[in-house]
Amino acid sequence: MSGYWLVIQMVVSGISEGFAVIGIIEFFYEQFPENMKSFAGSFFCCGFAMSSYLSSILISVVQRRTHEGVSRNWLARDLNKAKLDYFYYLCMWIEVLNLIYFLMVAKWYKYKGSGDETIDVPSEDMPTTHKNIV
Repeated sequence: MSGYWLVIQMVVSGISEGFAVIGIIEFFYEQFPENMKSFAGSFFCCGFAMSSYLSSILISVVQRRTHEGVSRNWLARDLNKAKLDYFYYLCMWIEVLNLIYFLMVAKWYKYKGSGDETIDVPSEDMPTTHKNIV
């Protein structure tokens, strides 16, 4: 497997991350309460930090699990001996699960100010000019 296949993936990943960052920041600033707008930026940076730790843990687990056994190491130093394609298949399945989770959460999420909120107003508080409209 040629290492040039990784160039395509890295370009697509970089472009998608650029668009995602803009969307995430805009979402945080629109949906957070007014007094928590600065918290949104720090929450965003903490999310990047946590993802870096999780990717390090994933790489460590894959190296430990595949180093011993019949199959070759997925992440060997020599790319000709490594099974890097298996690692990317694993990452693909993790991303598919993440997409399913995202779709479930996005379906049930209610945007702030979308008009879905119902406000109960007692009839005695309504103006008298609108009571006789049929």
